[in-house]
Amino acid sequence: MQTNSFQSARSLRNLYFIRTMFQLIWAAGVLSTALTQPRFAAALLIVYPLWDVACTLYDLKTSGVTGSARNSQVINALLGTATALGITLTVFSKPAFSIAIFGAWAFAAGLLQLVAGLIRRKQLGGQWAMILSGAQSTAAGIAFVLGGLSGKLHAKDMGGYAIFGAIYFLIGGSLLNRRLSQVSTAP
Repeated sequence: MQTNSFQSARSLRNLYFIRTMFQLIWAAGVLSTALTQPRFAAALLIVYPLWDVACTLYDLKTSGVTGSARNSQVINALLGTATALGITLTVFSKPAFSIAIFGAWAFAAGLLQLVAGLIRRKQLGGQWAMILSGAQSTAAGIAFVLGGLSGKLHAKDMGGYAIFGAIYFLIGGSLLNRRLSQVSTAP
């Protein structure tokens, strides 16, 4: 593994572990407040795509990705920003619409994560968890859109989505950590 690839993998591993912790804390916050403090849960719903944007920008800065991988991350950051705005405009007046907006973002972000995972798999290895996460996010996004538009889903339903995402990030970070350990101990 080249020095730049090693540094990118280390940065990505750290980001995955930080995302794991954030998503678990976020999920706990949403699950514990959705029914008793819906305004707080609504604010958390706005924070989630903004957190994803911040992570994407950090990843862009530290990973040195180029080409289609960079383009997919830039698009993801733009979509996350638009999603946070859409949720902000709807979450307090039409909460079901905010769930549908979140779902549309989860669908698109899942597709972009799938692409990024496939590209990074060739470069860094250890990305199967991110590929599965992208596929799961795409499927969950469809369910959130349909559930939100029919009024059957609530902010609390996003908690499970974040927990699954945290598991995928933990696995991805662990796989990268193992690969980094193997590389650093190789002669």
